[in-house]
Amino acid sequence: MERRKNLPQIGDIAPSFEVQTEKGLLRFPEYSEGCWCIFFAHPANFTAAWTMFSAFLAMKERWLNERNTKVLALSNESLRQNNQWADKARRFIGIYLKAPVIEDLDFQIAKRYGLASARRPLPGCDRLALIIDPEGIVRLIIHRPLPNIESALLDIERELDRLQGKLVENEAVHYDPLAVIEQSDATGSLYIPEPAYFSRTSINPN
Repeated sequence: MERRKNLPQIGDIAPSFEVQTEKGLLRFPEYSEGCWCIFFAHPANFTAAWTMFSAFLAMKERWLNERNTKVLALSNESLRQNNQWADKARRFIGIYLKAPVIEDLDFQIAKRYGLASARRPLPGCDRLALIIDPEGIVRLIIHRPLPNIESALLDIERELDRLQGKLVENEAVHYDPLAVIEQSDATGSLYIPEPAYFSRTSINPN
């Protein structure tokens, strides 16, 4: 994979920024200082991907707290629309998004991180999520089309445990050939895993 020098790579310090969110002024990396951070590309409102994203955060709140991990989301849609969806999700399907959502209508933060979100694609922005350690160092990057967010969330869950040393030895690892994941270990060593390939077998329909 070609490394883009204008974007943070594995082992780089995550770019700093200051922005107003629906939960108040947010300064990064101060927001997650001393904690791990999952920085998501926020899916488009009123979509199946957004429902999965919200459900993941709602169901994993305790899991994230146990791992000293905060969540941050970047959206290219207005905060008014995000709040409208959050209110309906809470009232009708019992999902409440507590993580701050950044309104990035001019793509200033998206361009810094290469994050792709909502319904407004931008060339060069194809990252779905980054995991950033307590010192503000990027430890994992996932590039993936947004329709595959369900599998991406599973990858993030597994890789956060791996980075924090919580994986059980010999645990079965799920490989998704559609995913491209850049990872580092706690020392910052970078490797890009190759996808698994399986032979095709003809099946007699009779």
